[in-house]
Amino acid sequence: MTTNDRPEKQEMAERLVLEMASFGSGVSAVMADAVGSSDFVANAPLQVLCLLDLDGPARPSAIGAVVGLTSGGTTKLLDRMEEAGLIRRAYGVFDDDHRGVQVSLTPRGRNLLRTAAGALVDHLPDVSSIVKNFVASLVVLQAD
Repeated sequence: MTTNDRPEKQEMAERLVLEMASFGSGVSAVMADAVGSSDFVANAPLQVLCLLDLDGPARPSAIGAVVGLTSGGTTKLLDRMEEAGLIRRAYGVFDDDHRGVQVSLTPRGRNLLRTAAGALVDHLPDVSSIVKNFVASLVVLQAD
């Protein structure tokens, strides 16, 4: 990359960040409208719901690794989600670790996720231009 390429690539990288943020905001807005609340359609709670739905029950440490939170942050997030009835924690369920905690999705959590995901699918044409711009930016940034 030459010096002259840097400003163009820098600008493209910044546009990519904006496209990602715009896409995330759009997804959250559609999902919040669908479920009637923005409390659990932010990135971290959605990641937890999707992880548990796709991969099944998980330990809090695995959830924290995916979500990118500390153990304390993960605990607080799981506390809120459990209080809302979206997840359930079970204690002493592992043969090799009787203190271990297993987190699973409740029917309410699965229903919230299905409603939100369905709304997203219904509104995909609204975000298709964002996705196209995102992919175009990636192509430019990866070009030599």
